[in-house]
Amino acid sequence: MMLGATTTTRTTTPLFFVKKKRTDLKIVQLSRRRRSRRKLPPPPKSVLKTNSPPPAEEEEKRSSITKAKNSKNAFKLETNEIALYDTTLRDGAQQVGMSLTLDDKLAVSKRLKEIGVRFIEGGYPGSNPKDAKYFEVEANNAREMSSQSNSGSSKNSSYTDSADVSNKNKNKNVNNTNTFISAFGMTRRKGVSVEQDAGLQAMLDCPAPVACIVAKAWDEQCEKVLEVTLEENLQLIEESVAYLIENGKDVIVDAEHFYDGYNANPEYALKCLKTAANAGAKAIALCDTNGGMMPWDVEAITRIVVESLGDTMIGVHMHNDGGLAVANSIAGVRAGATMVQGCFNGYGERTGNADLVVIAANLALKMGKKVVPDGELAKLTECARTIAKICRQDILARQPYVGPDAFAHKGGLHVAALKKMPMSYNHILPELVGNSARSVVSELSGRGNVLDAAYKTGREVSGDMAKKVLAQIKSLESKGFILEDAGASVDILFQRAASDYEAPFNVVEFTVHSGSTSFGVVAKEEDDDDGSSDSGSGSSDSNSSSNGNGTNRNRAPSEGYKEGSFSSNQAIVKIDTFLTKNMETRLSVAEGNGPVDALAKALRSALRDDFPQLDGISLSDYKVDLLSQGGTTAAVTRVTIDFVDSATDLRWRTVGAHSSIIEASFRALVDGLEYGIERCADGCVVDFETN
Repeated sequence: MMLGATTTTRTTTPLFFVKKKRTDLKIVQLSRRRRSRRKLPPPPKSVLKTNSPPPAEEEEKRSSITKAKNSKNAFKLETNEIALYDTTLRDGAQQVGMSLTLDDKLAVSKRLKEIGVRFIEGGYPGSNPKDAKYFEVEANNAREMSSQSNSGSSKNSSYTDSADVSNKNKNKNVNNTNTFISAFGMTRRKGVSVEQDAGLQAMLDCPAPVACIVAKAWDEQCEKVLEVTLEENLQLIEESVAYLIENGKDVIVDAEHFYDGYNANPEYALKCLKTAANAGAKAIALCDTNGGMMPWDVEAITRIVVESLGDTMIGVHMHNDGGLAVANSIAGVRAGATMVQGCFNGYGERTGNADLVVIAANLALKMGKKVVPDGELAKLTECARTIAKICRQDILARQPYVGPDAFAHKGGLHVAALKKMPMSYNHILPELVGNSARSVVSELSGRGNVLDAAYKTGREVSGDMAKKVLAQIKSLESKGFILEDAGASVDILFQRAASDYEAPFNVVEFTVHSGSTSFGVVAKEEDDDDGSSDSGSGSSDSNSSSNGNGTNRNRAPSEGYKEGSFSSNQAIVKIDTFLTKNMETRLSVAEGNGPVDALAKALRSALRDDFPQLDGISLSDYKVDLLSQGGTTAAVTRVTIDFVDSATDLRWRTVGAHSSIIEASFRALVDGLEYGIERCADGCVVDFETN
């Protein structure tokens, strides 16, 4: 085809890592025996909730249901196993721009269970009806799976199955006994008994077998945020944990701001953890809530905690404000933590949580830990991208392990080396996590990149052709094209470089006319001194008469958009088609909603009779980038167009560049339609008649 500041100062207490302090820790360690819970006198009635606790028989029923679901020990790990605790549905959903429907939450939950994440934090049952409904649906499906198990049709389920509310067969019947649903909450409020605390009651009403409650572990936060004494905070922790356990829950305590609290007052921070452990908590997660810790500090402090708390499972929960959430999580595991909390793809408030995808891959492939059932790690890329799609978030192209560019190679020397040694520029084999290596073509490419690109499209390309195409690529990129992600444009270059190439059509010329009646002088009526207008007075005074243009002489002219105006965009495209032996020239005219739309319609109109497959091809995206040349209107414009074939869901991208945005768009449009013609829904290639 041819075309004619503010500065903040923060003071922290130095870390206490001297060995003699280790012996001091044993002095403050609380007894591992279960202490009898001290009953507090009832607070004044003004601070108590007025609703009465549930009847005894209802409590007994609720407790028996929860205990039945805990028949399998969710906290019993194999040797060298690390429990992954995903909080995408709660902490991750706090990300700006992310909002999950009930169906979204169930779909994410289903995919997490399929890959074998140990814990899924489904939400905060006391905060909103959607989260409460999530737990209800999960419980209903768990009972259904349990019924199937009793009839011998499936294995036992530990409340791990979900359903899409609108399509009951879509998200349920995940046969996985390795995953447990957790509900999130907090310790009781000050001045309110555990029996009267609405948050704790919501957790008891929730059928999830695991309850994760957040507790303060920083003395300053206790006094200034919770507004309780340090002793009162310990009571909140002890009584809340014990109450949930008495009612059949397995309890995880998230020690909020633990690392900051340890730096400020190590003895008290540890006392908070030991209070939770002595009350019966199955696991305690150490939280870097502000996300500012360094890995070496995390490892040192976590090791002290692991040594101090004995058999209690220790986890870590890191935020990414310092860009170190993954590194800090790994440091915690090095120190002895056996649970890692985080979110798939690192979703979360501010800069996000620790990316559980990257953590899982690092633990499994670099540290030899078991994080998911055998064979599931190879599904990590698909799982991460599926969850991103459900959450309506773009997967980060450079995301380690699972991003589209994680194993992409642009430099010619790299591609040549990879042909000889796949690990020469890859830290792992991409297939271990379900990803794949790829080379991209650009002005930095060598002939190896071009040959690899041709191979992936099924073309046999000689060295001379590869050299010719590479020269074209370098020339086009020097003019503003970026071809590394425009695979269809590159494929068209190969196609046109072939010695037997015959174009299906050729654009002889095109013309675009754009006009508008929007601009001009708009008459603005002047108001009288009293603010009223005389336009409706019906006066026949000569001062109220109109001029020849129908404009009232009392109206002051002003620049603006005229009412009832319209724009006009017309395109004329002249093409030659070569579907038959004799060339045929056609002229097509079309109007559109803008000049590019008019061109697209005119071009399709001219080609439709010979290539009906174009009816199924549509534009799915259109992007414009300005390649600045001194900030002038003469700058080169790059246009990228994404196409989709509705019959096959085949997608491709083309690019065009020119100082005229219309010509840049038309180049990308022509390449995209030619590519679609060659790969139509029936898999056909243009058949040139020989008779």
